[in-house]
Amino acid sequence: MKKRVLFIGITRLDFEKNCPVHLKKQFIPMSEKVSIWVMGRGTPFYKEIWGVNFYLFPNRLLYLLLAFPLAFYLCLTKKIDVVVAQSPLVEGLIGSLLKIILRKELIVAIHGDWVEGPFLSRKRKCEALQRKIVPLLAKFSLKSADKIRGVAEYLIAKAKKISPNKKYFNFPTFTDLDIFLEEKNYRFDPFILFVGYLQEVKGAKYLIDAFREVSDDFPEFKLVIIGDGSEKEALENKVSGIGLGNKVEFKGKLPLGETKEVMRHCYCLVLPSLSEGLPRVILEAMALAKPVIASNVGGIPDLVKNSRTGFTFSPGNSSELAERLKALLSDKDRAVDMGREGRALVEESFSNKKHNEAYIEMIYS
Repeated sequence: MKKRVLFIGITRLDFEKNCPVHLKKQFIPMSEKVSIWVMGRGTPFYKEIWGVNFYLFPNRLLYLLLAFPLAFYLCLTKKIDVVVAQSPLVEGLIGSLLKIILRKELIVAIHGDWVEGPFLSRKRKCEALQRKIVPLLAKFSLKSADKIRGVAEYLIAKAKKISPNKKYFNFPTFTDLDIFLEEKNYRFDPFILFVGYLQEVKGAKYLIDAFREVSDDFPEFKLVIIGDGSEKEALENKVSGIGLGNKVEFKGKLPLGETKEVMRHCYCLVLPSLSEGLPRVILEAMALAKPVIASNVGGIPDLVKNSRTGFTFSPGNSSELAERLKALLSDKDRAVDMGREGRALVEESFSNKKHNEAYIEMIYS
């Protein structure tokens, strides 16, 4: 008998606008082993596709008001065996209540720093109060869980301090890496690439400062920035103000396919984040045999092995980042070797098949 699994998340999925191919690749193999119901945000309210039943709320307020009653109803009527909460916060609270009331097995997933992460990307209403509530929610969820899954070793270590006697699993968020691993045609053109939201937490300003330090020594190199966000205008003004307007290109937000086309020709990827879980953009770049320079935070050291698959540096330290850039830009052979080792790591440990096998093993263990 297949286990019946309810995934509770708050991710936005708009099937009326598009049909996310990565979800298809994630859920079709999984649905061969388990029966799946998914709760999240988006439209329409109900969608059955790929053998998966999606229930979506159009906005956050309705989600907060109605997610628990719907989850309770689904657990009763669909005879759910396992509840997977996609974070230890709101989703974890819902899952914990279902475990307590209905005795459902609970898996809590951790994708990032639950203490500081919610406050780094944007300002929150009543932030002082939320900062007190958030750790309590996470503690309650992690103690209620039967199994805990982290996307990086540092998250698991942090959770074990709260709830040590659980079954722990470590594997990343699903990323459709096969479309990157299938790519054989890639070059090392003279441009540095950043991909991510243009928010303070992603640290793009430190990359711009570092690029200014190295641009005179490497005049053929440009900086390409893919992404959009609240910091975009300030970053564009910063670039103009320091005289790099002709050497920095802001491409805005691009679809995955277009991002891949740019990425497969870049010299290296740089991710100067102040906080991270396990960044999928690093896995994508490594799958395309690109060396990565990234800040030494979160789960990044799990991927960027210093002097092997790239370089790490202290978060917020643009001078140290500049030194890492100089070392990499001046030695193309080394860059190629690092990229090759990174690709091998992704092929061995992070393919679509590996992710599916890890999830099924966790559910049935």
